[in-house]
Parts: sequence; structure tokens; C-alpha cells
Amino acid sequence: MLLGFFCVSASCYRLVCYYDSSAETREHYGRFTVSDIDPNQCTHLVYAFSDISHEHELVPASDADRQRYPSFNRLKTRNSKLKTLLAVGGPTFDRSKFSSMVSTQENRIKFIQSTITLLRTYSFDGINLDWRDPRHTECHQDDKVNFTLLCKELKEAFLAEATKCDRLIATATVSAERKTIDNSYEVAKLAMHLDFINVLTFDFHGPWETVIGHHSPLYRGSQDTGDSIYSNIFSAMQHWVDMGAPPQKLNVGFAAYGRAFTLSSSSTCVGVSASGPSEEGCYTGQEGFWAFYEICLYVRGVNAKAICEQKVPYAITENQWVGYDDKDSLELKVGYLKANNFGGAFVWSLDLDDFHGRFCEQGNYPFISHLHELLKSGDNTK
Repeated sequence: MLLGFFCVSASCYRLVCYYDSSAETREHYGRFTVSDIDPNQCTHLVYAFSDISHEHELVPASDADRQRYPSFNRLKTRNSKLKTLLAVGGPTFDRSKFSSMVSTQENRIKFIQSTITLLRTYSFDGINLDWRDPRHTECHQDDKVNFTLLCKELKEAFLAEATKCDRLIATATVSAERKTIDNSYEVAKLAMHLDFINVLTFDFHGPWETVIGHHSPLYRGSQDTGDSIYSNIFSAMQHWVDMGAPPQKLNVGFAAYGRAFTLSSSSTCVGVSASGPSEEGCYTGQEGFWAFYEICLYVRGVNAKAICEQKVPYAITENQWVGYDDKDSLELKVGYLKANNFGGAFVWSLDLDDFHGRFCEQGNYPFISHLHELLKSGDNTK
């Protein structure tokens, strides 16, 4: 059973796209709703995020989310091959809920049973466990083993439940940081129980640091030292493979946004000091974070520059420095993905692309549309 792929000859690739429900609260052109989703660009759509109750059950994060689930899953009527997943976790999630839930078999059973009920009730095709950094507790080694047990038991329960319908899909989104990988995941065992794994190959650097760096470089830079030598897509993906994950189960992460800094001097090279994050995006409202469409708006008329050894661009407008991805870097990254037989790509997130084509003059969804075309293309030379 092919769980949603773009296929070219004998090669098939996933394009997993996240829907961030919090984007519905943005103002004016930044507001993004389920009705703005194009269901024909991606093989999988992920609804982010749900929650875990004190009774260790999977639950909607809000009543508003519960009301959006039906329209989200009706998108499949416009693309019969589309798969929908419900994500739990995320960057601001209370990770102690994960630890408590996985800590005993009884708690895991409650979670799994509630997951099947919720997914089937609203016609989701599977679950996405956003288990990105569980090292917050002193007993993180227990979390490491228990997370494997959860994935194993989820897969077994999904198989047992699928008597008259397609089996539910079990997936995870995981860290790309080497120390976190080593401390938090039984990689080879996890890969046995999951249908695919999204690796967070972005936010390697950002304005929380004191020096400028691209947040999603393809390769190591000459200025990288210490653990920073691992802060790139090539190193992270290779480590997941070296630890026992089949490449075909791994999705490379793509960020439809840039990380931006305020320059502290006239020097603009990677590795120079920054005085802090950039000004906030006019629609996303977060310092040091610009959506792809905001980058188009802010750097219009500015010539992008390349970090040649890392195969990614950046741009400078006044004293603001932003690293991001453009068509050229996307082509290089997808070429790397294909050359190494990875299963596909995932994107955070739909609302950060120029979804109505207002700012980039490249049509609707230029970032995701280009990824879509690259993954469909048979050209594997870049």
C-alpha cells in the first residue's frame, strides 16, 4: 500500500505539508484558514496541533480545532490520493505530558485507544507524534525506551483495528540535533514501527545566538567548530541513516520561512556578531522570524547573496540579515534528497508560503509548488 507519493518511474517521494491552525488568528493578509489550503500540492496534510489530556488521552487542543477537523478532512474529496494526519506535540508543547503518557503500559493504552477513536471519528488517516526534544526530564533515558514502546504498540493496535478499512498511519517528527538524536531515540527500532519520520532539518541557527548563521544549510561551513559542524542537513540526515533508519522512511525538513538578525556592524558574513533578532514580521509578528511571503516583501529589489559552501542564500535590507531558501537552494536540496534515496520532504508550514500570490509575483504557493514540481521531476542530476 503506497501511503501517498509522487512517483517518477520507479521512484516515489512524499511531500508532507503542515497546517498551523494558530495562523487563523493572524490579521489581514496573514490570516490562513482551512479554505486557503490547496489539497493538490502535497501527498500528506498534517493538522497541527492536538493535545494530551490529564487522563493521557489524545484530544483536540480547542473547540475551534474540533470544528475545523471536518472541513480539513473534506479536502480529500478534491484529491483522492491525499492523506491527512493529526499532529500532537510541537515546539511549545508541555513535554511532561508525553513523559507521563509513555511512562506505563496502562497510560499508553489509554492514549492509543483514544487516538484510534479520534482519528476515525473525524476521518484522519493517521497520527504524527512531534517528539522533538524529550530531554527535559531527569529520566530521559526512560522516555527514550518508552517512546519506542509507544510506537510499537501504536503500530500493532493500528494493524489489529484495520479489519474493514485502511490501516491508520503512524509517523513521527524528530530532532536533527546530533546530541538529541543520540540521547532521545532508539533509531533503528523506531524506524521499524513508523511509516515515515520527519527530520527537523532547520533552525540549526537563529537569532537566539549571538552570531549570524543560516538556519538550514545543506552542508557544513568553514566557520563551523565544535558541535556546529553537525548543524546542517547533510550531517543530520546521514546520522539518522548511520544509526539505522532506512533512507526511504526519512523526510528532509524544509522551512517556508527565514531566520533574521539585526546586524551589529557593516560586516555581513556568516559568523559575525549580531545585535539580536530582526524586526518582527508585519503579519507573523515574531522577532527574528519572517514568513516566505514576508521575505519577498522585505527584500524586493535586493540582490540575494549566496553562502556558496553551504548552498543557501541570504539577503540584507538596511541592517536586517535574513537566511532563507530560494528556487536554486530548493533544487540543490531536492537533488541531494533524491541522490541519497530519502523518502521525501516535509514543509513547515502552508500559511508561511505566499498562499494567495500577493507578495512574491510567482503565483500561489511558490515555495511549495516548486518543491512539488521538483519532487515530481525525474531530473536527479543536481
